[in-house]
Amino acid sequence: MPSDSYRDRLERVLDDADEINERHADLRTGSAGRQYGLGALNRAVVVMCVSAWEAYLEALVNECMILLRPGTPPLGVWPALNVSVRTQVGRFNNPTVQNTKELIASCIGLEDITSRWSWQHTSPQSARERLDKAISLRHQVAHGIMPRPIIHNHQYSSRLPGFFRKLGKATDDAITDYLRDSFGLNTGW
Repeated sequence: MPSDSYRDRLERVLDDADEINERHADLRTGSAGRQYGLGALNRAVVVMCVSAWEAYLEALVNECMILLRPGTPPLGVWPALNVSVRTQVGRFNNPTVQNTKELIASCIGLEDITSRWSWQHTSPQSARERLDKAISLRHQVAHGIMPRPIIHNHQYSSRLPGFFRKLGKATDDAITDYLRDSFGLNTGW
């Protein structure tokens, strides 16, 4: 079962990216080869997917803080930790591999979340490279780099939501294991 952050943040925004991909397919001419005039849809999917990833990470860290809160007073250092984590989450705006790794390590204590990013046919290194490629494309789109980044291949944008779903699942699983093994917590995910 996925985290609330996965269901409520990542999945919902990725559903929007899927919808853009479906409209892209509807607009294709049916002719073989490159489809002109549809590149903006590919770029929009990249922006949506990276936005979903960022929102998911922010919500996930906050969700973990709720799990780490002591059940009954005294709360010890938890209030100070909670304020610190919320401040870090509020400043988080660039979900690169390195920034994601640092956010999870400093807020939750899991030193290298990226080492757990693997699934069938994808190694942690490949997942890191794919994430950084998507982030780079998103920056080019969002910051108006000229000429506009060209994402010729609709296949890239159509596979991107699935990549982020798998990345989110791997992240959820790694944090579930970490919280169980380190703190004896059952996330219920």
